[in-house]
Parts: sequence; C-alpha cells; structure tokens
Amino acid sequence: MYNHPDLYDACTGHKVDDIPFYQHWAKETGGKILELACGTGRVAGPLLYKGYNYTGLDLSRVFIDHCRKKYPNGQFITGDMRSFQLNQQFDLIFIPFNSFLHLYEEDEMSQCLQSARNHLSEEGRFLLDIFVPDPEFLYRDPNKKYEEMTIVHPEGGDCIVLQKNQFDEEREINHIQWFFDRGDGKAQDEYVFDMRMIYPDTMDRLLNESGFTIEEKWGDYDGDPFDESSLLQLYICSKL
Repeated sequence: MYNHPDLYDACTGHKVDDIPFYQHWAKETGGKILELACGTGRVAGPLLYKGYNYTGLDLSRVFIDHCRKKYPNGQFITGDMRSFQLNQQFDLIFIPFNSFLHLYEEDEMSQCLQSARNHLSEEGRFLLDIFVPDPEFLYRDPNKKYEEMTIVHPEGGDCIVLQKNQFDEEREINHIQWFFDRGDGKAQDEYVFDMRMIYPDTMDRLLNESGFTIEEKWGDYDGDPFDESSLLQLYICSKL
C-alpha cells in the first residue's frame, strides 16, 4: 500500500483531527519544519497552505514523487528516518499518526530519535504522536476479519476494508492484514504490515535516553494531560 498513493490517500483522508495540533506548534515555533514519514503529504498540505517553510522526508520514493508533484512549494526528500543527514536544523520536527510504530526494535527507535535530535535547533520542539496499545484490539480473534472502514476506492465504488491481526507478545509487534472488498465477488486485494506496540513507560525512557526533555505529554489533540484513560501519547519535547 505504501507504493499506491491514491489508495493510501483513500485510507487516510479521514484523518484531519491532528491538523490543528501541528498548525498550533508550527505557529509556536515559527521556523523551519521537518516532518519524518511524511507519506503522501496529508499534513504537509495544510502547513504549506499557511506558508510555512516545510520539508518532508519519507522512505517511499513513490510517495515523495507524489508529494513533489502535488506540493511544488515544499521540499520533499527520499530518506530513512532511522538515519538521515540534511546538514541543516529545524525549529519543529514531528512524526505523525503512528508512523514511529513502523520501527520494530529499540535500537532503530533510538537511531531515529537521535537523528531527529541532531537536526533540532536549540530552542526547537520535537513532536511524536502514537496511540496507546489497546489489549481488546491486540488480543482479539486472530482468525476473524473485522471491519475497519469503508472507503471510496481510487478505481471507483465503495470498498470495505477488513482487518485481521495477530499480536506477537514477546516482540510486542502486531502483524496486520488488510483486505479490500469491493463487493464484486472477486478476490480481495490484500496488504500486510507490522506495527510495534510501544507502552508509555517505554516511550518515556527512549526519549530521555535519546537526549530529549518531555516538556508536555498530552492524551488528545485538545491538550488534555495524559492519564490512564488516554487513547493517544502526544509528546512535546525539547533538547535535554
């Protein structure tokens, strides 16, 4: 799916509740912005529309080419967020919408965080958005398909996206399968991806070990403090 921009957009276009969060911090920091795992430019578009100096980095060359065509006023770079060298610093760096969870091992996470810190200005802010692992989701029947969403398929018509998952408790990795049912009786397209489940104590530790101070930790995009009922882990960090 990470090589199909139109399909990816169809699956993520509903996600708009985080846009004010990034616009707020873009205004607060007031300088150059770097987004890691920028995807197809879902967050880039609103920031560029506001006139911010924006750079996006993503591992998918297909996605980066898509962004360059769609947003010619932005800077888009093909690169690995685990290790990159852009020879410049940014006043705001962020990793949105669970993209950090595609790093499966702690050493990869630490490499990414250290690379981000190396590119952060002295007064800059680093933002990270991941969900809180939900046991009801992780431990549901691995043999059953659950309805995830309904999208308008890029090739036309409504499409039901079904999901199966199997949680590897030892490695804390959730193996996910998405099935695209277009209701035509044909074989369903299938996409497979993994996500590392990161619990709050682990994320706190990784950030501190990577040289960040956690200035604020929110449980939602409205700024409510993180607590045991929070669904999200939103970190606002500075250099230690």
